[in-house]
Amino acid sequence: MPERAKAPPSKRATATSGEPATDGRSRSLWFNTPINDQDRRPQLTRERVVAEALTVIAQDGVQALTMRTLAARLGVVPGALYHHVRNKEQLHDLVLDAALAEVDGHLDPSQPWTQQLKLLAHRLRDVLENHPGVAGLLKTRDPLGPHSLALAEAFLAPLQAAGFGDHQAGLAFFLLVDYTTGFAVSPPTAVNEQRVRDAATRTQLHEFFRSLPADRFPALVALGEHVWLDNRDQRFTAGLDVLVDGLEHARRSPHRPALARRPTTTTLRLREEARQTVDE
Repeated sequence: MPERAKAPPSKRATATSGEPATDGRSRSLWFNTPINDQDRRPQLTRERVVAEALTVIAQDGVQALTMRTLAARLGVVPGALYHHVRNKEQLHDLVLDAALAEVDGHLDPSQPWTQQLKLLAHRLRDVLENHPGVAGLLKTRDPLGPHSLALAEAFLAPLQAAGFGDHQAGLAFFLLVDYTTGFAVSPPTAVNEQRVRDAATRTQLHEFFRSLPADRFPALVALGEHVWLDNRDQRFTAGLDVLVDGLEHARRSPHRPALARRPTTTTLRLREEARQTVDE
């Protein structure tokens, strides 16, 4: 009887060393080199998405923040982002809330309400300037996240405790926030700020103002070198002091409230007619 043909050697045959043989195309799970943790892609989380979005805004501006760009930077497909954020608008709100979470809203109620508000405004400005681009985003959104609400509460509480009326407190709140946000929209790295920070450029700028025709620009010739200075912090503090002093004056002058609604045209006309009637 002829001998049975020998079966071809199995690709799974063991090597002489006792380890599974390999054909070069695959390796056994048990003999693969463990993946270095540094080579693993970090797990995608909402926190990572928001942090990277803040980086994009700081580097390239809000207009550069798209879901496709963000996904590419994170090394994922755009669809993966939608497991963590619904759309770009929600992403903007999450970015704002993450930044505003850094504002310390704890205040000492024993301090004058004016000092409390000034301290809070300085803290808000510091955070906004530490995240370039966020102040501009804040001007376009109406954030209602938990940290945004906590910041609003921190601003409103001293105003309420100081005795401002409801309408006055609301106006005062937005005056403070709009002033601080507007100041921070132009960050210290802006071209106009860098120009006055450089001593040589500042000197040239002052010489330019002094060279202007005095008959046409008398105020600029005299005051230009006192306007364009490296005094960003001083400008913010001075403006804030004037604003808060104005609020204090309005609070103490109930008969002429600076924050009251302006009279309408109809109201002014009726007042004039009444005055004329009395004069007759």
